This record gives sequence, structure tokens and C-alpha cells, in this order.
Amino acid sequence: MDNVIYSYIIIGLPAYNEEGALPKLFDKLLFLRDVYGDKFRIIVVNDGSSDNTENILKEYKKCYGFVDYINHEGNQGLGRAIYTLFCYASQNYDKNDILVTLDADNTHNPNIIPKMVEKLVKEKLDVVIASRFAPGGKEIGLSTERKIYSRGAAAFLRIFFPISNVHDYSCGFRAYDIGYLDRAMEAYGENLVTSKGFECMAEILVRFSKIGVKAGEYPLVLEYNLKEGQSKMKVLNTIKGYFSLIHRVKKPTRKRGEVNE
Repeated sequence: MDNVIYSYIIIGLPAYNEEGALPKLFDKLLFLRDVYGDKFRIIVVNDGSSDNTENILKEYKKCYGFVDYINHEGNQGLGRAIYTLFCYASQNYDKNDILVTLDADNTHNPNIIPKMVEKLVKEKLDVVIASRFAPGGKEIGLSTERKIYSRGAAAFLRIFFPISNVHDYSCGFRAYDIGYLDRAMEAYGENLVTSKGFECMAEILVRFSKIGVKAGEYPLVLEYNLKEGQSKMKVLNTIKGYFSLIHRVKKPTRKRGEVNE
């Protein structure tokens, strides 16, 4: 990204049965159109929703030319939705563009996106993570049990897969340099994201750690009190997924046209 200014800011949202939260999140995202003008896009992966999510997306696409969406046939899980976003960004945008992913459940405040993008560009980073554990970050509305779990998971991942300047491995609110995503996808192919559940966000960073990554964090106030309905995360399965990364993730040996085992 030396001496190059980004061309597009693409907001990527994985969504599964978010009919209640999506309109609220979209309304919060619209200010970014004023910030980035014609360089702003929103792409949603509708991961087999069975509620009114697709109809809501149709209406927003009709009203706003910078909004589009991709449908998955059936619910394939967060990991596959994120991988679809990575593929879409890599195939449709330039290496100097930026993909920002965040949850579609309205718990991530988009107001910090310009600061995350600015940090990514100015510090020439590959990824910036909105972190609950960075100075100024915190969690609102999260149970004590979930707070203990999240901190324990973060400590575990930092021990086995240390990345400089990274403390929050599980938050999906991130800004990615698409040029770096291209390199990661070239190295891993479809194996860049193999986890189906919420552990996929940690897996991505773990795989990045094996090929070298320049990362940073920006403080996040996680507004879990705004979440509608029950969490879709299965805690025990996610914990097992974290442990499995120790033996599942190796430094890639993939060459062009090959697929890793």
C-alpha cells in the first residue's frame, strides 16, 4: 500500500436470520456514503436465512445502488459466509481496496470504521481488528460467564499463535487490505477458512500468523445489549474449535493451482 490511496471501501456482512437487526444496522452504515462517496459499497451474504432477511435486502438494494447481496443455498455457517465475502472482494476489487467485515446483529458500531480504515492505511497494516481488549474497548450487556470465556480464549490463542499487537482473536469486526487477502487466498486456497462456526474468526488470524501479518487493533465498545434474540454461538463447540487449531493449522505449502490437504 506504499504511496497508494484506497479506491473502494467495501462493507461485508454475513447475515443469518437478522430481519430485526439489519434495518437498524443499515441505517447506521449510511453515513459512510457521505464519508467515502462513490467509493463505498455494502455486500451482504445471506446465509440461508429462513426469516424476512432476503426481502429486506431486496428493498435496500432497490433503494441504494451501492448495496448488493449474495444468497447461500441453505445455512452453511459463519465460516463459509466469511469465505464468500473474501472471494467476492478478491474477485471484484483491487489490491488497494479495503474490506471491512462486521456482524449483522447490530452489536458492532460502524462509527469507528473510518478510524479503522485510517489506521490500516497510515500504518500500512494488513488487518485492523476492532478489539474489546484494546485500551478504551469494553463489553456492554455480556454475561460474566461470557466475559471469562472470551478472555480465556484470547489468552489461549495468544500463547499458541502469537501475533504482534493482537489481543482479540475472535471479533469479526475487521478491516482487511484486499491485497493481503489475495496473498492469503493464494497461499491457502479454500483452506483459508475451514471452520463453519464462530471459531472461524480465530482460524483466519491463526492462518495469517503462519504467513506473516502486520496487524493492529482499534478499541471496540461491544454493544451486546442491542442484540435481538439468542446468540447463535455454541460455546462448547467454539472452544473445541479453538483447541483443534493447534493441530489443524500448518504453514501452507500450496503452489499455484494446487489445493492443500
